[in-house]
Amino acid sequence: MENPSEKPAHEVRKIIDHAQLHQITERLFCRLPLHLIHNNQRHSVQAMNYQHPQFEVLHQLPRADARTLLLEKDDHSMMLECSVVGRTEKGTEVLKPMRLYLTKRGVRHENRMALGDAGSFAGVVIHCLPHGEFYKTNAATNAARDQAIQQYTAAFKGLIPDATVKVELIRHNRLSVRVKKMQDFNLPVFAPVMERERQGDDLSVRAIPYSEYTQIMRSDGLPGDFMGEICEPIMYRGAFMVGYVQVLTLGPAALSQYHQVRQLTRRLETDLEARGAFPKNPITGKIVDLSFGGIGFNYTTQRNIMSGVSTGDKIVFDARFNPENFATLSGRVMNVSAQENAMRFGVEMENVSEAARTAIDNMLNSQS
Repeated sequence: MENPSEKPAHEVRKIIDHAQLHQITERLFCRLPLHLIHNNQRHSVQAMNYQHPQFEVLHQLPRADARTLLLEKDDHSMMLECSVVGRTEKGTEVLKPMRLYLTKRGVRHENRMALGDAGSFAGVVIHCLPHGEFYKTNAATNAARDQAIQQYTAAFKGLIPDATVKVELIRHNRLSVRVKKMQDFNLPVFAPVMERERQGDDLSVRAIPYSEYTQIMRSDGLPGDFMGEICEPIMYRGAFMVGYVQVLTLGPAALSQYHQVRQLTRRLETDLEARGAFPKNPITGKIVDLSFGGIGFNYTTQRNIMSGVSTGDKIVFDARFNPENFATLSGRVMNVSAQENAMRFGVEMENVSEAARTAIDNMLNSQS
């Protein structure tokens, strides 16, 4: 991992103003998914709480006197250097921000690595699907899918008898505030009491920050007659574009109910795929190059589900780097160009899971 302070000055902006530093920490680092850099490796870290001028994080790394946190948002990389204040009884670590390096990232400017052949499945993508294809499929009639949704809606009501339950599919490109927020943060909603900022010491629960949830409440007209809410995304192989399960409770929503809804939603996802509720595309394409934040691949020019994809569209696909190393990735198409007998797609990856991050790291390390 490069030290941002060693890059040319025109590429990096250094922020040490305490007021600006803590504002960025509160608004971004305490709300968005982030990583901790340790021994030149990325490790997932969970921001728990912010109380000016310090904030708590949760991770399993050895003790240290200082930490460097990484957050990637839009086309910027932010590296926040912090001093370690100490540990809490809960096992979290308290940090104090010291300085921030803001770097214009841009996947197109990252160092790319060309991938060589290493077997019959080396460097291929398969099941390439535009997000919009899921919305079209959701809008179409599907008796097996609709029957499954009815069955699972009844099962959710059985878990929480007094709750109002809705299984909502995304049916068009005009995304609601709720869906946009859940996609941007890649997090569910858990609001035991909607109009009260969530309290509690359970460190296993990550949910939409309260400041963002208030915008969802205003858009949806909540709370009305309800007190609590649980809203879990319905995923396609870990990527959120299918829909969501919403549970509105008359009393405070319990943590046990949150975990029950989450587990049953995972079963619903598996059942929907088994019943053919998701679009299909078995055509493969050849991966050309790869970086930590982007991927380029060539895809056939024959008429298929990817023919209408253009710059700015979001797609999801399986990347098979070799028979033992593969991942499902989702991202935005940054460029499309014509090649001989193929189209080249350059994709900036979004909301990369830890499993997918490991697969990418393993592939890049094996080629270096």
